[in-house]
Amino acid sequence: MNPVRPQNTPESPTLLNDLKAEVSAESAPLLQFIVRHSGLIVGVVVILLVALVGTAVWRWHQGGLQAEAQTELARIGITMKGGDRLKALDDLAAKAPENMRYSIYLMQAEFAMQDQDYSRAEQAYATAARLDADGAMGLMAALGQAGALIKLDCPADAVTLLQGLESRATEDGRATLRMLLGEAAEAAGKTDVAIAAYEALAASQPGLDGEFYRSRADALGGGKTAPVKDGAENK
Repeated sequence: MNPVRPQNTPESPTLLNDLKAEVSAESAPLLQFIVRHSGLIVGVVVILLVALVGTAVWRWHQGGLQAEAQTELARIGITMKGGDRLKALDDLAAKAPENMRYSIYLMQAEFAMQDQDYSRAEQAYATAARLDADGAMGLMAALGQAGALIKLDCPADAVTLLQGLESRATEDGRATLRMLLGEAAEAAGKTDVAIAAYEALAASQPGLDGEFYRSRADALGGGKTAPVKDGAENK
């Protein structure tokens, strides 16, 4: 009777030997590489899995933080007033997710304007504008900042700000920008700038609106501007 041979003898190949026997000569170097670096490969796979799990947990956590910030923002807006409300919005902005901060500062600016705290409003609008420096929402906040500067009796600063925004203004926002620019320039004594803004509004606004801005331009320019026709094309 033949004795039972050990399972790890050359006559009884291991799984690795079976694989080697099945692999073609061309693929043998790849198998050898995998065998030599199997520990490293397993480590990399584990790291990738940990990163994926960590990303999922982070997104879940951020979603929870955003929901909490939205709830707190609504609570502050409904239940608080005055300086306490503005301070609470500052505190919320400091801890809220980044994608919530624009909304928080914009709300703070609007409440500050209601409270006639124009200095606080200007600061909040400016912060919101910086958070979306190249976007339409940032432009809207910057227009609000210009309005606050006019209220602060700083029309020259408002003119400078608005002139820097002209190249970014969309068709929808251009009328608001020109109205603010005309008001600020007139208050700052920049008559030529005010006339140009009012003339542009007169040319783009049909009917009574156009006539109103035409009269304002005429009052500043001595009646040198041409009359506007109803239905004038927007510029």
